[in-house]
Amino acid sequence: MKQILSVILTAILTSVIRPVMVAAQNPCGHFSAKPMAGVNISTYGRATYDDSYHNRVRFTAGFEVEYGLTDRIGLSLGMAYSQQGADIDATIDNVVDYGEGLVFVRTKVDGKLTADYLNIPLLANIYIPALKGLCLKTGVQMGVLVNDRMSATTQVLTMPYYVVNEDGSVTTGANIQPLHYVVESTTSDVCHSVDFGIPIGVSYEYRNVCLDARYYFGLTRPDKTENPDNARNRYLSITLGYRFGL
Repeated sequence: MKQILSVILTAILTSVIRPVMVAAQNPCGHFSAKPMAGVNISTYGRATYDDSYHNRVRFTAGFEVEYGLTDRIGLSLGMAYSQQGADIDATIDNVVDYGEGLVFVRTKVDGKLTADYLNIPLLANIYIPALKGLCLKTGVQMGVLVNDRMSATTQVLTMPYYVVNEDGSVTTGANIQPLHYVVESTTSDVCHSVDFGIPIGVSYEYRNVCLDARYYFGLTRPDKTENPDNARNRYLSITLGYRFGL
C-alpha cells in the first residue's frame, strides 16, 4: 500500500509542478510560473533639470505566468512589488522681478523621492533558437502606486541683481535685502496613482534558473505637485527567478 501511495503522490506532484525544459522555452500550449526577486536601479528621465535626479538602488519581487503561443514565442503576465524613486541634488538659479527690482534667487534641494508601485507587465517573450536559454522581451506595463514620499532640505539664497539696459540705464534690486534660509520638509501624495510605460529586456535561463534584466521607459508623468516636473520613471531591474511548469 505504501508503494502504491508513493507512486500516486509522485504522479500528482509531477503533473502539478512539472520542470520546464532545460532549453528554457515554454512549450506551445503550456503554462509556466516564475517567482523572482532582485534590485531596481531607478531614477527619472526627461526631467526639466535632468542632472537633478540620481540613481537609487532598491528592492523588487514578484512573479510571472507565461503561456507558450508557439515553441519560440510566449506571452507572460506578471505582478511585482517595485521600489522606485530617485535621489535629488539640484541647484536652480533664477532672476525674478518682485516689483521692487530684480532679485537673483538660488535654490538648492537635497533629498529623496520614494515611490513604490505594484507593477503589472504584459510581455511578449521571444526565444532565440541559436542560443538556448536566451530570451528577448518587450511589451507594456501598468504601475499602481502603493505609497510615495519626498523628504528634502531646501536652501534659498536671494540677493539684489543688476542689469544694464540697452539705453544705458540700470535696473537693480538694490533696495531688496539679501536673504538666506533653510527649510526641511517631508511630503506624501506627490505622484499620480497610475503609471504607464514600456519595458524592454533580456533573460538567460539554465536548468530553470532565470537571470532577467529589464529597462523601463515610463510614458506618463508621475509628478502631480503644484508645479509638476516633466520627468518620467526610468529604472533598470535585475532579478533572479525559478521557472516551473503548471
